[in-house]
Amino acid sequence: MFAAIHLPEFPLQAWLCREPGWRWEPVAVLSGQTGNGTDRRAQPRVIALNRPAREARIEPGMTAAQARARCAGVRLLPFDAEAEEAAQERLLALAARQSADFESTAPGLVTIDLGASPVVSHPDELRRLANEWVASLADAELDARVGWAPNPDLAALAARLGEPVRLFAGSAETIRAELAPLPLSCLEPAADHHGILTLLGIDTLGDLAALPRDEVAERLGPDGADLWDQARGRSHRLLTLVRPPADFSHSVDLDHEIASLEPLMFLVERSLTTLTARLSSAYLAASAIRLELRWNDGSAGEQVIRLTDPSRDARWLCQLVETRLEKVRFNRPVEGLTIELAPTRPTAQAGHLFEASLRDPNRFSETLSQLEALLGSDQVGSPEVLDTHRPDAFVMRPFNPHALTDSEPVPRPASGVADALDTATEATAPSLLPVTQGLPLRRFRPPLPVRVSTRRHPSTGLDCPGEIVSGEIRGRIHDCRGPWRASGDWWEPGRSWLREEWDIALDDDSLYRLSCHRDRQTNATGPAEWFVEGIYG
Repeated sequence: MFAAIHLPEFPLQAWLCREPGWRWEPVAVLSGQTGNGTDRRAQPRVIALNRPAREARIEPGMTAAQARARCAGVRLLPFDAEAEEAAQERLLALAARQSADFESTAPGLVTIDLGASPVVSHPDELRRLANEWVASLADAELDARVGWAPNPDLAALAARLGEPVRLFAGSAETIRAELAPLPLSCLEPAADHHGILTLLGIDTLGDLAALPRDEVAERLGPDGADLWDQARGRSHRLLTLVRPPADFSHSVDLDHEIASLEPLMFLVERSLTTLTARLSSAYLAASAIRLELRWNDGSAGEQVIRLTDPSRDARWLCQLVETRLEKVRFNRPVEGLTIELAPTRPTAQAGHLFEASLRDPNRFSETLSQLEALLGSDQVGSPEVLDTHRPDAFVMRPFNPHALTDSEPVPRPASGVADALDTATEATAPSLLPVTQGLPLRRFRPPLPVRVSTRRHPSTGLDCPGEIVSGEIRGRIHDCRGPWRASGDWWEPGRSWLREEWDIALDDDSLYRLSCHRDRQTNATGPAEWFVEGIYG
């Protein structure tokens, strides 16, 4: 059984529930103006009016001037979308108290599915319940009509005809007999369809139901067939159910403070069990956990745990939280907590025939949580190379195993013009490097800081490194190539950089890459920092 609650003249009722004293005087609501005010067709027109306005011979569709010509004292109100939204919310709140399955059918009309209710088989109980709804809305200054029927469209028709309650019940023949004498206009057909049917002499629902359905559909299309079904009381459709936004957070305020991990995890486990049940009912999974602990001094601490693979397994989520909290020092007692799960769709991936990218994503996520607890959340993840020529410039991003596919190459860090020497050293420095093409450079991580003395190069006349005088590597430089200069971020104060790279040969014939870092503002006149980047061979 379906119930429909209807508020006739809904735009006007949305106004009068805020100004109930106006209902005893002529009042009408005008539509919103959509065009030039000089165009009569675009002028606001009456869309809803009360009984005193009808008694003053005001009719829907009149302009403001025409309405005032009929009744000089009529109160003309503008269309108010916010007022309508508030009134519709009252209807939806009432429907939500009756059943979990209800639909916002139209402005001023809601439909409720009460198929599981124990009162649907008792007409007297249906009328009593409907009168309670009418009285409840009357307390909010809303004049409601309620209809009952075996299908949603018939229930909406019953609500429009109710005074204030209308019930269509019994067999199909009984319902069809009740519908037959009703005027065709009660179905609110489209204007062109209503005109065609009127020309054919179809004035009642019984007249329409007596026609062959196929011929009605052939002449009026699918909408005509729907009208025929409604005229016979056999229209069936699924409700577009209203679902309130799901809340995947849970807060606990403690009567007694907690100063250790074990009782806290007991509360965390209960909260996660509740939240994962909500996720399961919505066919969702958690992609992250946010835990907020409120201390007894009024402060709060927050922990965010990212999940590599979305999950709604409460046991695994609880282990992740416990792993993170094992590294938290409880210097103050806890007086409350809030847990929030970030909902997402569960991942669906095509499995490999012989292998899997992650054998157990949840265990891997727990391992990541342990590493974050030891090293810090900013030290665990996937390195992402920055779009710059600065060598080894990267940032840490949260690890995502699905970010890279087999078709996406892993980017290689850029290290300036000097990287070209790794594969073409013979052409660039024939007197310095052996005749082995592609001589490898083994980099030092991190580079070794050294102090270098400079000298004037005899052939170029430029300053060049002459001797490494201190550091782990020392010696006189008997030949060098360079410099290869690179710079960037000059437009950001405090982040600009300037570096020079040299390939050097010491007296013992060892080959190194040397870099010089300078302040971009002072350039060559400022102090320089020297580093040995790596060794060739």
